[in-house]
Amino acid sequence: MVPDKPCCPADALRRVKMIPVNGIPTGITMLDEIIAEVKEMNLTSEQQIKELLLRKVKVYNYISKGAEEMYTDALMKEYTNQGALNKR
Repeated sequence: MVPDKPCCPADALRRVKMIPVNGIPTGITMLDEIIAEVKEMNLTSEQQIKELLLRKVKVYNYISKGAEEMYTDALMKEYTNQGALNKR
């Protein structure tokens, strides 16, 4: 599943999800779509999941090199949280 690209700035704003990154609420564009796409891949390696999440999120969001680890941790936490919610 390839997420549809936002058609305009208003559509992009509707696709922003707020998650805490190092304790700071941070908006991530296309996060729900990216997580759904990664989940469909049924990866078992946590390291592969982390790398893929970060790579895909960076397509739509600027993440500085120095902040990548903080974002990776936050993305993985959100990925795990959504997995727990989807199993209920």
